Amino acid sequence: MKIEKDAEKILKDFSKTLESIPDLEETHYIVDNVNLTRKDVSIEKNPEKIMRNARTDKEGHLLVKKAEWIN
Repeated sequence: MKIEKDAEKILKDFSKTLESIPDLEETHYIVDNVNLTRKDVSIEKNPEKIMRNARTDKEGHLLVKKAEWIN
């Protein structure tokens, strides 16, 4: 089949390409800060800033789209 021949050609080309890749030594890190973590702190939330992008009516109530699967 043509597909099998194409697949074999791709594999042969890929194998030749892999042969040209030089062997490299393992990478070592110079510094000890590889797995750093940060403190879990919350940032101050400003409701007015958050509500600037929300759609509201004249009374300040949020306007949201009703789910399409609800009657």
